[in-house]
Amino acid sequence: MAAIGYSHMLSVEMMGIVIIIYTLLNLKRFYQNKSLKYLITAGLLAIGLLGRYFLAVGEQMATTIFQVTAQPLAFLSDRTLPFKDIVVNSLTNAVFHANTVNVGITILLGLGIACGLFYYSKNDRDLIWIALGLFIATTSIMPWHLLDHTIINTIQFPWRFFAIITAIVSYLVAKDECHLLKNKYYFYLLILLLGAGNVIYSTNSIQNQSWRFRTNTTYNTPNPYYIGAGHEYLPAQTDYQKILRHKKQVIKYQPHKIKITNVRHTWGRYQFDFRTLTDQKAVVEVPFIYYKGYVAELNHHQRLPMQMNKRTGLTQVALKGTGRITVYYRTTTIQRIGTVISLLSFGMLIIIIYKEKRRATK
Repeated sequence: MAAIGYSHMLSVEMMGIVIIIYTLLNLKRFYQNKSLKYLITAGLLAIGLLGRYFLAVGEQMATTIFQVTAQPLAFLSDRTLPFKDIVVNSLTNAVFHANTVNVGITILLGLGIACGLFYYSKNDRDLIWIALGLFIATTSIMPWHLLDHTIINTIQFPWRFFAIITAIVSYLVAKDECHLLKNKYYFYLLILLLGAGNVIYSTNSIQNQSWRFRTNTTYNTPNPYYIGAGHEYLPAQTDYQKILRHKKQVIKYQPHKIKITNVRHTWGRYQFDFRTLTDQKAVVEVPFIYYKGYVAELNHHQRLPMQMNKRTGLTQVALKGTGRITVYYRTTTIQRIGTVISLLSFGMLIIIIYKEKRRATK
């Protein structure tokens, strides 16, 4: 769970929802076999391992409004399709796009077979319920509009739950409670379906998506935007298009209030000498997008408070007198605490694994 979190936090959010549902469905059984405390311990340990991430992100979101919440890239309610459309798209193995969302013919049929397992396996009924529930949740039947302005909306696309549905169906097929795979006819039928699905998908891709073809040269020189611009995680005040148009950023100030000289800009650091020309403080805007953690050091020892420019989302500092200023990012106290928590949790995990191995060898 912790490894998933460090690779894709939204997956942890989705898995967390599934774990909560699974726990509630099996709460009585967990309580009876006394495994609930182990589940809680595992959950707390996973949260501890992710403490470095949770505390850092939480601190930023508590002090700054980001575009992902102020101007969401997508609302869950806008990214659903009618139940009938998803089923038809899945049966035809349509090429996956916003208007052709589908889980694929193989997983859809596997989900149908899973429904039949209600009569054969009582142990997996909870997983089948979850898979069916998540499939319905990806359709317009689910009232996602009630969650559009909540933390759940960070999932952005309900069809992301297809990944969990695929994992559940794969598990149920591999477990083969109905012993279908032991029958050679069913086994070869499954292989035929997989092969036919691949052929249909490939044919549809070539016939309907030829405009997406790229030469090898074009493919090897992609637009950085398609790699992931990440502009939804900029402060809400930041104009992303303006930054793209003016990539060469400079320090901004009022020349009649302050004089700036000896400007040096290295990776992640700005340094300059200043002298104010009035008795009042002068504001200098440094072209760093503001995040909590930026510091301004006066003459390499005194730290001055940094603020966000409410119009541009950039970092600014108020100065008075003379001196040399160095602006750079420094991990905050909360971020350091998060790192310590994660390290301690990792140490506890190692100790637990070691004790379990010793117990197993006795």
